[in-house]
Amino acid sequence: MTGADQAITILRTSHEPARKRLHVITWGCQMNVYDSGRMSDVLAPLGYAPTDTPEGADMVILNTCHIRDKAAEKVFSELGRLRRLKDATDGRMILAVAGCVAQAEGKEILARAPYVDIVLGPQTYHRLPEMVAQAARAGGAVIETDFPTEDKFDHLPEQSAPQGVTAFLTVQEGCDKFCSFCVVPYTRGAEQSRSAATILAEARRLIAQGSREITLLGQNVNAWHGEAPDGTPWGLGRLLRAMADLPGLARTALRDVASPRHGRRTDRGAPRPANPDAVPASSGAVRLRPHPGGDEPQAHRRRLPPPDRPAARSPSGTGAVVRLHRRPSGRIRRRF
Repeated sequence: MTGADQAITILRTSHEPARKRLHVITWGCQMNVYDSGRMSDVLAPLGYAPTDTPEGADMVILNTCHIRDKAAEKVFSELGRLRRLKDATDGRMILAVAGCVAQAEGKEILARAPYVDIVLGPQTYHRLPEMVAQAARAGGAVIETDFPTEDKFDHLPEQSAPQGVTAFLTVQEGCDKFCSFCVVPYTRGAEQSRSAATILAEARRLIAQGSREITLLGQNVNAWHGEAPDGTPWGLGRLLRAMADLPGLARTALRDVASPRHGRRTDRGAPRPANPDAVPASSGAVRLRPHPGGDEPQAHRRRLPPPDRPAARSPSGTGAVVRLHRRPSGRIRRRF
């Protein structure tokens, strides 16, 4: 290597960000698993590389779920353990709380755990590099829980870490139903669907990385409707047909279906997904959904899945689907 080559190498390496260790702790649904991977992708240009343990990490992110039992208390319990690691680094470790608990609790997290550096909701993690720079520069906590006007998927990097043979792909987020038992509209925001072009482009990248089964994710994935690559409107059935045409993709699955009414609008000619019976357990319980925020009529919600869609077993075959019914006395009983 000549002296000029050595100088070029030194110049390049001097501009490369120093390697830092990132540890992400994920609770909850498959969408949180997807989000955690995308957070790592967003922070990769800053020099952050994933590590398996929080010990010695330069940044730790808790990607939280608000559905689980005692979700907030579990977060604060984990923060108490991480505080000792942060103190051992003289406060240099960046501690962030993301996800639905962060969206729901907001400033309460900083009130109870003032050593947290960043609090961000599930719709703002594309701004993580700015939050990290702001926290380091200002030396104070950063909170980003407002629903942004821009679509986060338009600001995420195209390159992503390989997920393996099976991969998750978010196609839809949020919900407009405001069911009385559900926090999704308050933590994930209004219902929105990604365009078919961006979904198919990401699916092709996953296939190129070795994925052979892709699970389409959404709080109400059957409600997906988006703009096709040619500008025409597509429904979920047409999207499944396009996914089936992708070379190298063996299977497509659905997760987090929230309403069977949208499933009846899909194309009858669409390929059958790997888990066609992914219907929520409470979909037929009218009394448990007394305050719908959308246009779904009461009579429509009374209808159970048709007989050709067996609902006696879970889609994976691991357990029975529990249907909840409210007695006149107000007590809830279970039927299997």
